[in-house]
Amino acid sequence: MAEVIDLARPRGPPTPSYQHIRTGSRIFAVLFTGLLVFFSAVTILGAWVVLFYRGAGITLNSHGVLISLGRPPPVGAVTFASLSVVHRLAYAGVWLTRAAPTLFLFGYLRQLFGLYARGQVFAPRNADLIKAMGVCLIADGLLPFVIHLAPSATGYEIDRNWAHMVSLQELVLGGVVFVVAGVMQVGREIEEDREGFV
Repeated sequence: MAEVIDLARPRGPPTPSYQHIRTGSRIFAVLFTGLLVFFSAVTILGAWVVLFYRGAGITLNSHGVLISLGRPPPVGAVTFASLSVVHRLAYAGVWLTRAAPTLFLFGYLRQLFGLYARGQVFAPRNADLIKAMGVCLIADGLLPFVIHLAPSATGYEIDRNWAHMVSLQELVLGGVVFVVAGVMQVGREIEEDREGFV
């Protein structure tokens, strides 16, 4: 007779290491929930600024968005209010597209640590979430270049500050995370084959 062993939970009484993982994961789940809420609010506020803000304190130049509340804007900077509606819509789209990988990343981290906090350490869903995080990092590394192409082709580009070393780092890290998730999944499958049936 065969007995299926659930590898998502340890056999026998929980070990101290397992308890530490669950405790620490609860803290991180709360942290990533807070970060997801915070960055969601910042994303919505940023889109509102691009579309509706009429003041001179937030401007855009070739180095990016500048906040100069209480001071005149720097030479060469333009206010969002001075841009055409199409131009502002394009930049709102850029802002939302650039924010998406970060929001998804925090959402996946929140889910992953929620699973860890519930004791699901080697569940199949864990590897899927880690792979999704790798994809988010890769997307966040590629988007500055991809998004630079569209405004430059249409003549709407003002912010030309898109090439950053951090983008290359995100591409490499995203690839590493994706591969590590695959290794974890294969390890879990091997363990299931070896110990899943008694």
